[in-house]
Amino acid sequence: MVSSAALSVEEVKDGLKRLRQGHGLARPTALLAAFPDHVRAHLARGGVSEPGSVDEIRKLVSVLRRAIDDLADDERLHVEFDFNLVPEHRYPTLTERQESLARLRKCAAKTVRRHADRALDTLAYVLLSAGPSTGSQDRSTAAPSGGNQARAVGPSAPWWEDLRVFWRLSGEARVDIVCSEIPENERPEYASPTDRNYLRYAKFADLDTLMYLRTRFAQLAPMVTIRDFAPSEYYDTHADVLVVVGGPPWNATYREFLPQLPFYFEPHPLGEDDPLVVPELNGLTLGPRWTERQELLEDLAVFTRLTLAQGTTVFLLGGCLTLGVLGAARCLLEAERGARSVGYITEQVGEDDFVLVTEARRLGGITDVADLTMVNPLLLLARRNNNPFRVAIDNTDRYLGLRPA
Repeated sequence: MVSSAALSVEEVKDGLKRLRQGHGLARPTALLAAFPDHVRAHLARGGVSEPGSVDEIRKLVSVLRRAIDDLADDERLHVEFDFNLVPEHRYPTLTERQESLARLRKCAAKTVRRHADRALDTLAYVLLSAGPSTGSQDRSTAAPSGGNQARAVGPSAPWWEDLRVFWRLSGEARVDIVCSEIPENERPEYASPTDRNYLRYAKFADLDTLMYLRTRFAQLAPMVTIRDFAPSEYYDTHADVLVVVGGPPWNATYREFLPQLPFYFEPHPLGEDDPLVVPELNGLTLGPRWTERQELLEDLAVFTRLTLAQGTTVFLLGGCLTLGVLGAARCLLEAERGARSVGYITEQVGEDDFVLVTEARRLGGITDVADLTMVNPLLLLARRNNNPFRVAIDNTDRYLGLRPA
């Protein structure tokens, strides 16, 4: 028996990538060429006496089908198409199968490929972490699926993989971060390229959040390409992931997405709050909370995910103040707590576009954002296929920063 410690996730993923080429599992003997002997031995959990035999192929097919069944609905669909397991959509090449699924779902083939790659990552973790198989295991004793496991990651994936999947940090993804910039009349002199002591980052407004994102992304996915821009520098439209940092007042890129959003930040003069307004909820207006001595108690973290038709995933990180912007990033990126919150959100909305609003507090120099599994969001809105946003969760009556509409 080969222990999981002797086998890497990359080895399993490489075998799965080879397996889905050509006819996939429509020709089960492809398993022998796709996986080296030691990988097959691990997947079969030592239950095969003769490598390369019909018995081994049958056992491996059973293991794979059981693992595929344990995936959430959306990922299972992509894997079944990839491995040629959908009779009415059988084609001799992976490209044809993915294009067929794209036509079925009325989306771009690039979107299908992106979702399929994430599903393959999940399947690799499920296979690697699966317990011993007896071959007679009933579906009722397997890990739950469907509504009880509506996550976009495998049930046994470690927390850092949960975060990688949610933030689309797989493979060689290209991530662009567009950070808000200080208005020209408010910038220090050395923010100008003509200054002898020019510092490019001196014009960035939400610099704490930018540095936090770059650091966490580098820790989670060292091979991913990450670039950062000010809105005035950004003209590219072909990133796999676009992260927009800072709300509309100082981020022109954020403003471009406002017509798609069910909220806006009401603009006020510099030095005043820009409260969050949700027109569809009777003009619900929320703003930061202050002490009588004008010390900031809490801000609103506003996190939005949109998926474009071309396949780009857009994350908008906003807040009434810089505290809320940093809180939006930390809420769904901070190690195990962030992974739990990611799991909670995915259980609520799946792969749909969504807007999350929750509290962000400052305790000294600490940005404090709650674990969403312990303290549910103030507000969660979601939409599917560009339909209007619907209210999934509304706890705004608990917020003490409510303002008259």
